[in-house]
Amino acid sequence: MTGVTVSFDDKTIIRGIDLEVPAGSYFGVVGSNGSGKTTLAYIITGILRPDEGSVDTHGLRVGMVLSNPANQIVSLVVEEDIAFGPENMGLSSKDILARISSSLGAIHGEYLRRELTSSLSGGELAKVAFAGQLALDADVLVLDEGTVMLDPVSRANLLMTVKELNRAYGKTIIHISHRLDDLECAETIVCIENGKIAMRSNGVLGLVRDSSRLDISGIEPGERLIYRSLLADMGIHDHDLKKATGILALKILMNV
Repeated sequence: MTGVTVSFDDKTIIRGIDLEVPAGSYFGVVGSNGSGKTTLAYIITGILRPDEGSVDTHGLRVGMVLSNPANQIVSLVVEEDIAFGPENMGLSSKDILARISSSLGAIHGEYLRRELTSSLSGGELAKVAFAGQLALDADVLVLDEGTVMLDPVSRANLLMTVKELNRAYGKTIIHISHRLDDLECAETIVCIENGKIAMRSNGVLGLVRDSSRLDISGIEPGERLIYRSLLADMGIHDHDLKKATGILALKILMNV
């Protein structure tokens, strides 16, 4: 993406953004409501065209999961919904069935195959939406505020699924959120503010520190990340917070 600018009704939403996402990476985009995050997602997926600048996906297929996945469910039964895209691609019945099975396997959702979509939870609907994009053989998955409607358990399960799609299946993940703790697995994160990239960070902890220093509104780091940032400042970098807390306790005892 080079020099991308988008305006609606004489209001500029995206302002000259340059962005490069390495293939196979987990890339985070964070920003407050109204900062331009969703517009950026629509540009990446080709739903919108920029007024200025260009987007080059290098021939990769780009799929998107919306903040409310129910909005992209089109069929009454899960397997029929997942089949919708491949059917419109003109694939054979054999290939369609294979894609349904492989995509459900990738999200650990085989048990959902014959369920009614109207009976699914928010987390399950998000899984089905992901499966639908995988059935289209998407190389890049754009997740736009995909955890915002989920309970804590469903959110944790979905984040685990996204991580696995990136690390085990090599999918490029572009995860857009206003919650920094959604982006713990992201190798690179950019912060969007007023349609511009306000900062870039290698990993989420650096952004936790920078966001508090620069007072960027609308970004939620979450208690876990604030604690991890505190531990990191003390030289404790273990992701297992129980183990890290034990190390912290030893440090305190040794200094008493």
